[in-house]
Amino acid sequence: MESELIDYQKVFNEIEDHPCMQRSDEQLAGQVKLSCLYQDRYQGSQPESLKEYNLPERRNCKISREQSQEIRLKYSPNTYGKKRLAKEFGVSKAVITRILNNQSWRTIKL
Repeated sequence: MESELIDYQKVFNEIEDHPCMQRSDEQLAGQVKLSCLYQDRYQGSQPESLKEYNLPERRNCKISREQSQEIRLKYSPNTYGKKRLAKEFGVSKAVITRILNNQSWRTIKL
């Protein structure tokens, strides 16, 4: 029990000594204001200046758009699952989940 109290005190002291904790209320308010301005300006999308760096041709992806479409077609719960697809394509189960949830390699709507 005593060692836990010492560890908590040590963590508290480290947090208290961190440079971020030394900021004034005005500095913190300024950062919040900048963050809100950024969110309002871009509304969840990335700035145009960064979009060129996120093109599929510039990514170091293991999966191509064609493979992501193949994953969506092959996926069938309990028969051809995420674990099997992950092993087949050499990626993690999380990557397969993101593809299936349309978070990665979104389907193009015409």
